[in-house]
Parts: sequence; C-alpha cells; structure tokens
Amino acid sequence: MAVITPIFTEEEIQKRIKSLGAEISAEYAGLESPVVIGVMKGAFCFLADLVRNIKTPDPLQIEFVRLSSYGSATESSGHVQTPYLELPNISRRHILVIEDIIDSGRTAKFFMEYLQDQFNPKTLKIAAFLDKPSRRIVEVEPDYVGFTIEDLFVVGYGLDYAEKYRELPFLGELQLSATTGS
Repeated sequence: MAVITPIFTEEEIQKRIKSLGAEISAEYAGLESPVVIGVMKGAFCFLADLVRNIKTPDPLQIEFVRLSSYGSATESSGHVQTPYLELPNISRRHILVIEDIIDSGRTAKFFMEYLQDQFNPKTLKIAAFLDKPSRRIVEVEPDYVGFTIEDLFVVGYGLDYAEKYRELPFLGELQLSATTGS
C-alpha cells in the first residue's frame, strides 16, 4: 500500500512558478530566439506552467527529449537512458533546459554536456522544479530552482513512481509499505 504525504500544495507550486517565470523573463528579455527543452516525462507539468509564465520579445521554441536514470525504481540506476534524444539544429542559440528534479545530477550533467558538444549554445541554463542536493554525485547546479527538498521520494506534479501519480496537482512524499495488499 502506498501513502502519499503532501509537501507542496498546488497553490504553493503555482506561486513559485509565477515567480520563476518572472525571473527567467527578466534574464531572457534581450536574448534572441530562446529555445526551451523539456526533459520528459517528469517535467511536463512544470514545463507547461513555466512557459506560460515566461514573457520574452521573441517567441519561445519548445522542444522535448526523453531521458531517464530511474526506470521503475525509487533510486537512480546510475545509468542515463536516452529513449528519445532527437533535436533540430539549435546551434548557437540560447537554450533553457527544463527538468523535473536534479538529485544525483547524472542525467542533468549528461544532457548539458551533450547540448554543449552538439550545439555550442550562446547560453545554456537549466531550470529544475526540484533540487535534491543531498543526493548529488556529480557536480551540477541548476540556474533556476522551484523548490529544494530533502532526500525524499516524491510524486505528483509530473513526477512518478512506476508511471503512476504524475497527475496529482500537488507534490507529495511517497512511502511504500513493505507488505502487499489486495
């Protein structure tokens, strides 16, 4: 049986995203042709809400990739999987990567290095809905952070456990009981 204890409400999340959107808008106001890349699946809620709160003179180009280091586990496997990593030519552009969570840092570091090597961006930044620095294994720091959390396994607002709970409008800590029920 799973128990989900709320950590951040829908209202708290939306308030923070509005603030992040204003911060990013200010920093990207003078930049030409910004590209936003969402890391699926976990970032889909954060990306959708965040881009609606980013106001720039040039329209945002939005792209998606699919990367993972969790599979259906509650801890990173340590290996980055790249089931979908196709992008158009975005060379020498201003790129903002949108991640759901940065914990070990492996996926974020892998993707940031990939983008740097493949596209030599004018600027390359990362916005993470959640930052979990206590789990960091490789050095990577997000430029924009929604919330910093302790070492908890969380679901909701796009984050999942075995493809479940993404639809929850809040963020909660998932606790799995050792016994299985009917």
